[in-house]
Amino acid sequence: MSQHADIKAAVAAAFSAAADTYDDGAEVQREVAERLALRIARLPLPPRARILEIGCGTGFLTRALARIDARELVITDIAPAMLARCRINVRDAAPETAVEFLVMDGEDPRVEGPFDLICASLAFQWFADLPASLARLAGLLAPGGHLAFATLAADSFCEWRAAHSAAGLYAAMHNYPPRAALSNMLPEIAISEDRLHRRYADGIAFLDHLKQIGAHMPEDNRRLGPGALRSVLRGFAGGIDVTYHVAYGTWSRR
Repeated sequence: MSQHADIKAAVAAAFSAAADTYDDGAEVQREVAERLALRIARLPLPPRARILEIGCGTGFLTRALARIDARELVITDIAPAMLARCRINVRDAAPETAVEFLVMDGEDPRVEGPFDLICASLAFQWFADLPASLARLAGLLAPGGHLAFATLAADSFCEWRAAHSAAGLYAAMHNYPPRAALSNMLPEIAISEDRLHRRYADGIAFLDHLKQIGAHMPEDNRRLGPGALRSVLRGFAGGIDVTYHVAYGTWSRR
């Protein structure tokens, strides 16, 4: 198995392991999904739309999609247990809509287009090559179809990164794109930004939170040794405020 495949498998396993605890800890994810749903509600979707969701998690965005006048919802996630939890959470939510649940890596979409809407809430930050992935997903849209997403952007977890830098260490977290980079990934894509802040009792509480929701996989599986981690944690004995820098993107196929 390649390193890329190893990392994907580890991410899928981490999120599957968190399927039973995710809803209790995913406050930010729930809020972001709600804000993305409001943006989707303003899109001029056709009646009986065909919709693809990438990275459904336990179904925060899926519940909103079930309220859309759709003929088909294709709901996907890379983590089988997350997909199973979503199926339970949205059961009977759209009785007049055909709903299909697929275990699928959104970077390698094994589905047949076209779709009137492709959407993802806080899934794209796990993609290895986001520009190429957006191009592939855009190619699955019907003429006039829409891509709508929320993803983490460059300033996310800046406090945690700064603590590593102060200790002379590298923070093994994913490097998220700035708004300018996202704006160049598709022609005429509309990008807006938001910053949400959450406080944790200390650094350990922050790390425990990431594990609770399955988002604790470090970049390239690199991890700090115990001594280095203690150096970082000492800076957060009195609590840590964490920034979630969220970018929302919408794009329409002509």
